[in-house]
Amino acid sequence: MPRYFFHLCNGTGLIEDEEGQELTDESSAREIAIKEARNLMSEEMRQGELNVASFIEVQNERGEYLFTLPFEEAFRVTRHH
Repeated sequence: MPRYFFHLCNGTGLIEDEEGQELTDESSAREIAIKEARNLMSEEMRQGELNVASFIEVQNERGEYLFTLPFEEAFRVTRHH
């Protein structure tokens, strides 16, 4: 099974994922990136600040960058009355 790495850029620099995760495909990697972005944003919100300019870069085991997931693509803001 291929290994994917999820590197975080959160405004203070790049935090590299050195372990990665074995996943079935790139679609699964995108799902994990979205979940991780949401988890990180939740923590930021609990601290009273949210940096939607942060992003996660996903790399495969061959060192190829597959996609970048901006945090702002991991959520939708709605306003219901």
